[in-house]
Parts: sequence; structure tokens; C-alpha cells
Amino acid sequence: MKQFHNWKKLGPLPSVLYAEMVGEVLKEKEIPYHISQDWFTSAYGIHGVSAVGNFAYIFVPEEFYQEVHDIIKGMFDNEPE
Repeated sequence: MKQFHNWKKLGPLPSVLYAEMVGEVLKEKEIPYHISQDWFTSAYGIHGVSAVGNFAYIFVPEEFYQEVHDIIKGMFDNEPE
């Protein structure tokens, strides 16, 4: 298994649900990823689409950054950072 050292953050996405949808696409394309929530949401176990501040981020190896950026933009018509 290849080791990736430089990971880049994409997001925020509106919720973990959105990040998981992207994760399913990345899994199909065999792109490694990690989903992370903001600290407050993950610490208190808050979940849901409309919770204020319930943002999620996706981390991907640098070499996949542009591809994943384009996937997110295509899925949600949203320009991730």
C-alpha cells in the first residue's frame, strides 16, 4: 500500500452527510480520503444536515487534490476551498 505524506484539506462542506457522499465517490475511484468535522460538532456528537456550524472537511493526498476539487464542484455546484 502506498504511503501518502502530503494531505490537503477541501471544504467546508455543509455537513458530514455531504462529505460521506463525496467519500462514496472517492471510494469507487480508489482515492484515499479522511473526513473530519469541526471540533465542537465531533466532541458533542451533534449530527444532522441543518445544525449550525456542522461543517465537514475532506482530506486527500496532494496528488488527488484537483480531481477531488472538481468532483465536489460537480456534485454540489459548490467551490470548495
